[in-house]
Amino acid sequence: MRTPPMRRGAARALSALAASLDPTTDGDQLTGLATRGTLMRHLQRLLERGEHPAILYVDLDDFKLVNDTLGHAAGDELLRHVAGEMARLLGPGDMIARQGGDEFALVLPSARDAGALAHRLRTAITAPVFVRGVQMQVGGSIGIAVAPGDGLDAGSLLEAADGAMYEAKASGRDQIRRAADSVSRDRQRDRAALTLTASLPAAISRDELRLHWQPIVEVDGLTIIGLEALVRWEHPERGLLYPGEFLPFAETSGMIHAVDEWVASAVTRQRVEWRTRGLDPYVGFNLSPQFARLPGSLGPLLERLTSGGLSLERVTVELTESVALREDRRLFSFLHGLADAGVTVSLDDFGRAYSSLDRLRDVPAKWIKLDRAFLDRVQADASATDVLFAILELVQALKLKLVVEGVENPEQLEVLRSHGALTGAQGYLLGRPAPAAALEQRLRESSPSRLQAPGALRLPAEADRSSLQPGQRQRERLGLDRLPLGG
Repeated sequence: MRTPPMRRGAARALSALAASLDPTTDGDQLTGLATRGTLMRHLQRLLERGEHPAILYVDLDDFKLVNDTLGHAAGDELLRHVAGEMARLLGPGDMIARQGGDEFALVLPSARDAGALAHRLRTAITAPVFVRGVQMQVGGSIGIAVAPGDGLDAGSLLEAADGAMYEAKASGRDQIRRAADSVSRDRQRDRAALTLTASLPAAISRDELRLHWQPIVEVDGLTIIGLEALVRWEHPERGLLYPGEFLPFAETSGMIHAVDEWVASAVTRQRVEWRTRGLDPYVGFNLSPQFARLPGSLGPLLERLTSGGLSLERVTVELTESVALREDRRLFSFLHGLADAGVTVSLDDFGRAYSSLDRLRDVPAKWIKLDRAFLDRVQADASATDVLFAILELVQALKLKLVVEGVENPEQLEVLRSHGALTGAQGYLLGRPAPAAALEQRLRESSPSRLQAPGALRLPAEADRSSLQPGQRQRERLGLDRLPLGG
């Protein structure tokens, strides 16, 4: 089938536009449109004249599909067609440029018609077109920025329009977003977060914070060898809030100290309660770097953790690897003070940051918690297993204990069981974070008198297993059938 020619109006618009370009500047060789540099100079001149121009940033949706299915020559033809259609809609003083790839930018001397033009552009872009005899249809995500509200110079305006375009794309194909709306939404989110954080002191006084505990288990017997305390906020209006919803602003506002103090006190209260019930599990909790650097923070922390006559030997304090391995004398002093008092120091999210192994020798850490990313890659990349095992052997050579985070499925557990250097594992497959009361039965089953030797899992007789489905058999073979439903 012969490919229909480009619409005559669009072709004429392209030719006229190419002829009107600054003769000292080359146009885009593929489309004949202005280049990015030409457009930016034009935009800056408008701003210097005191105009309030608008810039529209356009990105074609699904364009990659054309290149992948019909080839780059067809993709070039489609770009020329779309460029012509958009150029046909421009008015006097408007300029369009190809930014590169399938992205375009348009500058209008006045913002008055920016919204209407964006809708006309979207209609023109989404109209079906024959490319190499095949009817194709792409979409267009468009971001709009207007001076002076979204920027006072050409660079900041382009960046604002580009950001609005990405928000449009994230909202679905064929969307239009204004930079001012994006900024407004960001400000609303920030304001809500700040309001939430400002109410933290009152929330602590009203006892709205909660601790949930996630098990760390021995990978063969699946017995609990420790618990990690994770803070939650039982908000009276918004329900249960997770750390990511309030801790980041607490850290930047300085209110994280109050949260750290509450967590340490709550951990101690729970240990005292467990002791009255005949339980004494190893417990761990996270501290913020701001708290660790705070002068005089170590003494009161140790007093909290030992109130009620508790020992520090079953307490682990976790700091992220990226923080703990920094050159920070105050932080190092804090960590060594913890270790000297008998607290176990653990490096959390190990491997996420680029840290010198030489620095690892300077930190009094006894535990390493390997970032979940290493385990995530195991099923998708065979070489990732070699990397994981190399880390296990390195940690073993350093005489450290290792916990792998993020065990989500039985296949990952099997990989971990195939290597003997692992101390423990943590993840939703092995136990979700839960209130202390929900874990008491598992804790009793994991007491020293009930611990099984590695691999000594009791399996039912073959006759009893014949009715099990394959997934059930795998869970049984791994011992997962003994865990509470849902992990």
